[in-house]
Amino acid sequence: MIKKIFFLIILFFAFSSFSQEERIINGVVLDTKTNNPLPSASILIKGTKKGAVTNFNGKFAYKVKSKTNIKDIILVVKFIGYKSKEVKLGKKSYFVIKLQEDVANLDEIIITSSYGTSKLKQDVVGSIENIKTKDIIPEQVATSFDQLLEGQVAGVYIESGNQLGEEIKINVRGQGSLTQLNNNAVGTSTQPLIIVDGVILSEETGLDGNNFFDAGNGLLSENILNPLARIGIQDIKSFNILKDAAAVGLYGADAANGVIIITTKSGKKGKVKFNASIQSGVSSPFNQFKYLNGEQYQTVRNIYNQNSGNLDAIEPWNGVDTDWHNLLNGIGTYSNYNLGFSGGIKNWTYRTSVGYQINNESQINNNLKRLNTSINIGYKKDTWSANIRFSPSIVTKNTPNTLANFAVQPTLAPFNDNGNYTFIDTFGNPLAVANQNKNEVVTKAFITSISLNYNILDNLKFSTLFGMDFSLKNEDRFFSGKNGTGDLGNKSITNPQDPNGPKISVPIFGRRMLRERNTNKWNWNANITFDKIFNKKHTFNALLGVEARSDTDEFGYRIGAGFSNFSTPQSLDKALIIDEESDSNTDTGLSLFSQLNYDFEKKYYFLVNFRIDQSSAFGTDKNTAFNGGIGSAWVISNEDFFKSNVIDFLKLRVSYGSTGNSRIGSYRSLGLYTVDNEGNDGYNGFNYANTTSPPNPNLGWERNIKANIGLDFNFLNKFSATLEYYRDLRKDIITSRDAIPETGFNNVQINGAEMINQGIEFSIQANWIKTKKINWSTNFNIATLKNEVTSLSGLGSQFSSAETARAQRIGFATSTIWGYNFLGIDPATGRELYNVNNNIYDASYIAANFNNTNWEPIGDSQPTVFGGFRNSFKYNNFNLAFVFSYAFGQSELLNRVLVDQYRVITNRNINANVFYDAWQNQGDVALYPIIADNNRIISNSSKYLVDASNIKLRSINLSYSLPLKNIKIPLDDLSIFTNVSNVYTWFFSKTADNRNGIAEFSNIYPEMRTISLGVNANF
Repeated sequence: MIKKIFFLIILFFAFSSFSQEERIINGVVLDTKTNNPLPSASILIKGTKKGAVTNFNGKFAYKVKSKTNIKDIILVVKFIGYKSKEVKLGKKSYFVIKLQEDVANLDEIIITSSYGTSKLKQDVVGSIENIKTKDIIPEQVATSFDQLLEGQVAGVYIESGNQLGEEIKINVRGQGSLTQLNNNAVGTSTQPLIIVDGVILSEETGLDGNNFFDAGNGLLSENILNPLARIGIQDIKSFNILKDAAAVGLYGADAANGVIIITTKSGKKGKVKFNASIQSGVSSPFNQFKYLNGEQYQTVRNIYNQNSGNLDAIEPWNGVDTDWHNLLNGIGTYSNYNLGFSGGIKNWTYRTSVGYQINNESQINNNLKRLNTSINIGYKKDTWSANIRFSPSIVTKNTPNTLANFAVQPTLAPFNDNGNYTFIDTFGNPLAVANQNKNEVVTKAFITSISLNYNILDNLKFSTLFGMDFSLKNEDRFFSGKNGTGDLGNKSITNPQDPNGPKISVPIFGRRMLRERNTNKWNWNANITFDKIFNKKHTFNALLGVEARSDTDEFGYRIGAGFSNFSTPQSLDKALIIDEESDSNTDTGLSLFSQLNYDFEKKYYFLVNFRIDQSSAFGTDKNTAFNGGIGSAWVISNEDFFKSNVIDFLKLRVSYGSTGNSRIGSYRSLGLYTVDNEGNDGYNGFNYANTTSPPNPNLGWERNIKANIGLDFNFLNKFSATLEYYRDLRKDIITSRDAIPETGFNNVQINGAEMINQGIEFSIQANWIKTKKINWSTNFNIATLKNEVTSLSGLGSQFSSAETARAQRIGFATSTIWGYNFLGIDPATGRELYNVNNNIYDASYIAANFNNTNWEPIGDSQPTVFGGFRNSFKYNNFNLAFVFSYAFGQSELLNRVLVDQYRVITNRNINANVFYDAWQNQGDVALYPIIADNNRIISNSSKYLVDASNIKLRSINLSYSLPLKNIKIPLDDLSIFTNVSNVYTWFFSKTADNRNGIAEFSNIYPEMRTISLGVNANF
């Protein structure tokens, strides 16, 4: 019996095997429009994970087996950024499958590096945020794309001001280095590495003017331009923010502060397509600072003189009430014009665009103009492809109007009886300054790259790229002798008629400075990539490459003062006093990098990367760094045991690794000298050399040990979310420390600190409704941040000796604001009272008996919670979108001069609050102290600290696409739109009527709201 059963079983299996059909199929997967092959497209049997992947030429081959009718099998074909397609097997063995690009799913493409690697979002192991420019309302009024990022990426905090083209800080997961003390800046970059189409973008650092001419007031400090202002927003396709070690480890010693990869638009095969847009608008200032009017100012001044015993200086109001802010602020204008075309023929693709932006600030005569062009040419034939990108730009910035910094008293008239500008000492008549002075910066630059790719084998590819970021910045500042800024008084100079005789004293009118900065940064890399699927289950992606880079910075200035014609800019050779300075820096580096990706059945992912860097910036003993990262991911939703009607996708990610920071400035490890002969006072009139910094051959790389755990999940077919926890340990932070006095140096730079940044990030996208008529989506993100200094070495004092409320102390954040806790105004004396060690003292006693070692933490300039959200609602041809950002937990230390310090000498106006809330008589319960010359002011007082938490409505955009089917015009698309940028900010600090609060104190430079109209056309 057993033998019979056994025989029947064998017979059954034999019959089953004979009944199974087999067929070898092959074919090619192409783009519908261009007929270009699509490599790495997947061809799977529907309902299974079995199938094939196309090679570099888009071809595939696979043996299909089936126990049922093989003709009924369905093939599911997928490719990144394209709509999936189902193909019935039928009787065919060869297939030509064409896929159509799916714009709605392009956000699934994640660019993982600037070395040509990209993956589906579900296959990414690292923490990478992908943002499409079109999703964050590119119609917002902005001079650079980073302004659009504020509040739109979890864990990325943007610190920006209101002035056009000014430098912006991008903090990816916290501050990148210690807050510097005592102005001992070390030049260490705290910004992410920014790469545009494979080109590493350069950074600017400030160069202060000569103190003799600058008079210590900062008028000649270098005007820093945000390098991202050179790139037209209309040319940017997307940007990817890389955060954790798995994502940034490939960049090693340059990735401690994160990496931002910008991809610009390129052409596609097909007929030529044109795009044109025009946008114009008006800007008006709001939240303007409230100063004293003429009568109030004279009242306060008389109280000051009376309380100070200067009775002879008391005088009635002269009847003059000049509103300087209204005189120097008006309605600004904004215009933006763009024209481009793209297409492709045979083996070529191309895209060219030109943009011109004019942004006139509400402050008269202050403006920024940008002309930029982008040229992108691609070539592909057989196994070869090449690309050339060239993006030149000219940015002109004019800022002669300095009223925001120097508020003049209202009892001075702008014009005298003769109709000429009233002469005002030191900072000048601001109306005359805006019209007579010059402060122009012209930056001519280009970003260019050439790349070449060659498919050696079906699974082996060689790529190389050379890129350059070049800029030439010329700055021209002129201070007319017809106003106070150009009046330097009498100076002792060499007698031109008797050079060997005694010096003579002459009045100096007019001064001019010409400054130039020439930056040339290039990088070259070559790499080999290997992609292979083994046994239909094991997917390998490997990358091996080399990179070289160089960064040369040449800069200098020439200053002249004392001109016979001092009303207009003159040649510096005509000046009575001339001074000049120049310098140049060159940093070079060489790197080897590698990365391996592996996944098994699209369930289990593993990544490892490694990089060796050498840099000329460090000492000979520390010029090599080894960094890298590892990461792993588990797609739980692909497991057979996972069954859920709620969760559509679930992936767990972890990563760990180290990165570095080589961008520390030039020659930091070397002993430096300055050669000078200022004032012809060197040895016997010859040049002399001064030591400026001591050598430190042990100066090494800053390191960031990064750990990250994340969870990606989609649910209810509407929501996709990411939750992450990160911890970054910053080690060997370069900082300046007091040097031993016997060395002859004031400070030395060492690797002397550690700190931790850690937090939680959460982001979610909701697609509420998606139909032909209605499309409604919302994006929201929130992040927490906690910073703590954990180690300080070689520090003589843990506190700053400068009056900046800054200090470094173990156990506290580097952004902590330090000072004294304000109790209030003494009703009996009108003096400020403070609590120090549970004892009460007035301000004069504190100034005489305490120092910075008695400071206590009173606030923090960094938020503890921040983020943003955007919403888009489309109905038929209408689209309404808005963008919010928010930040909670940060404090701002106000400018004490603007709060309540009364200055008779400089005759500047002050905060209107003083008039209403200052102490005058015994028993007064007041917010401000007695107005007198002996009233001591404590700058870093909690009195000047305000809660800067806010919610900002950044943009509202309404657009309408015209139904062109009913209109006989040769256009593919035509839309009109209106946009309101920088709409409103809600602060949580309350402000009484007619008073200044956080909204006004935060925006001494006028904050502008811009309303614009525009048209977009495609044809």
